Amino acid sequence: MAEPAYEPVQPVPARPVEPVAATPASPAGAVATRRRSGLGSLAVRILLTLVGAAGLIIGGFLNWIHSLEGVNLNVRALWQTTFNNSGSFVATVGFVSIVLGLVAIIGLSPRSGWLTRFAGALGIVAFVLFVIEVYRANLDVGNVQIGAWIALAGSVIAIIGGFFGTRTVIVETAGPVAVAP
Repeated sequence: MAEPAYEPVQPVPARPVEPVAATPASPAGAVATRRRSGLGSLAVRILLTLVGAAGLIIGGFLNWIHSLEGVNLNVRALWQTTFNNSGSFVATVGFVSIVLGLVAIIGLSPRSGWLTRFAGALGIVAFVLFVIEVYRANLDVGNVQIGAWIALAGSVIAIIGGFFGTRTVIVETAGPVAVAP
């Protein structure tokens, strides 16, 4: 009989667990394991989300290009090479940035942080679209002014903040946890 073409897969040993005192309702000798994610992680999430949202909101009010503030720059600057003044506040790049900052703050309500990460990712997409149009207009990246850069920094910080403060999982077992050899 021929040898197998591959080596058999060896089982991966389980991670050692941190024993936690049994709860009063659990049977004697029960061991519980838990993943640490306490108030410190939640505080970091709140802080980073608020700083990121502030960057998005403040960036919307600052200059983006040609000394044109984000709240005056037409939203078409994200897909056209014209950087014109908009007649409506709602149709501006600054309004988009402000709304994304508010969505990041609303993203604090679900514990998973997905909405905060989503708002941050959309902020990065808006910045990339803007820089592409700046490049297409034969302008230098040096023409991109402080408002766009602050909105980008706020987006990145919001994404990072969305990864903190996840739910703590507690698993209780009826006996000692066996570790596979």
